[in-house]
Amino acid sequence: MIRVAFLEYEKETKDIIFELSKVFNELDWTFRHYRKASDLAKVMKKQEIHLFVFDEMFKTPRLESVFVHDNPNALFIYVCKNALATKDKDQRSRVLYIEKDHIVEDIKKYESIILSQCSQVDLYNFSYDGVHVNLAYEDIYYLEKIDKMVYFHTKKGEFHKRVNMSELETIFAPYGF
Repeated sequence: MIRVAFLEYEKETKDIIFELSKVFNELDWTFRHYRKASDLAKVMKKQEIHLFVFDEMFKTPRLESVFVHDNPNALFIYVCKNALATKDKDQRSRVLYIEKDHIVEDIKKYESIILSQCSQVDLYNFSYDGVHVNLAYEDIYYLEKIDKMVYFHTKKGEFHKRVNMSELETIFAPYGF
C-alpha cells in the first residue's frame, strides 16, 4: 500500500490527487491531507509514508530535517509558484518540484520517477475469477492448499484460486515461503 501525505492547500491537493490516481491506477494507494506539520510528524512515527507533497512554504531547513532527512526512502514533491526558483541548486533525485499552474503536466513529466520510487515492493498479481489484486509478498502471511484450491492468507483478507502449489512454490521461494 502506497501512502501519500499532503501538507498543501486544498485546491492543489484535489488536483494532485486526481493526477496521482492516474499514475497509481494499477496499485493500492491511500492519501491523507494534514493541516499541520506536527500532525504529520506524529503519524510518521506510527507508519511509513512513501510520498510527501508539500507546499513550497514548508521548504525550510527545520522541516526538511524532520521530514526529508528522516525518511530516506520516501519521495518528496514541493508545489511551487516557480519550480525552478524554488529548486535553485537542489540536485536530490528524490525531491521533485512542480508548479501550481502546471500540476497536470508536471506530474505526467515525473510519472516514471513517482512510480519507481513509490513501488519499491515486489507484488504478486493475484487474478482469479474476475478478481484482480496486487499483493505485496510481505503482506502474504501463508498459503494453504485445501482440496484443489490454494488459499492466500494476507493483510487484505483471504483469497483463493485453483492453481498448482508447486508452481507457486517456484514463484514464492525467493521471498522466504
